Amino acid sequence: MTHQPCLVSADFAPAATGFGQQTRNQFRGPGYFNSDLSLLKSTKVRLFQEGQSFVFGASFFNVLNHPNFDQPVNNLSNAGQFGRIIATVSPPTSVLGSGLGGDSSPRQIQLIAKFIF
Repeated sequence: MTHQPCLVSADFAPAATGFGQQTRNQFRGPGYFNSDLSLLKSTKVRLFQEGQSFVFGASFFNVLNHPNFDQPVNNLSNAGQFGRIIATVSPPTSVLGSGLGGDSSPRQIQLIAKFIF
């Protein structure tokens, strides 16, 4: 299977005069898609007084396990990689928090149980 680049470096040859044939915002990279899902069940409990409840459930992060791709390589001097998408990106935050160094792109499941009084 051969991978075709998104962009070809020959299209970006320097123009003899003016700005050439390229226009502003002519190319767009891949979009970002992420789906999270939470399922919770709340049950009223009468232990000490009225108004108490027990909540349990689960949260699913990146429930569809969909990869998100990085922008194509935009360095014209790198002829072998120019125009190719060579990496995926992770969400900016996750269950692990922001900037903790955890790989947050795979699907993650969090179980929830809490007592509200």
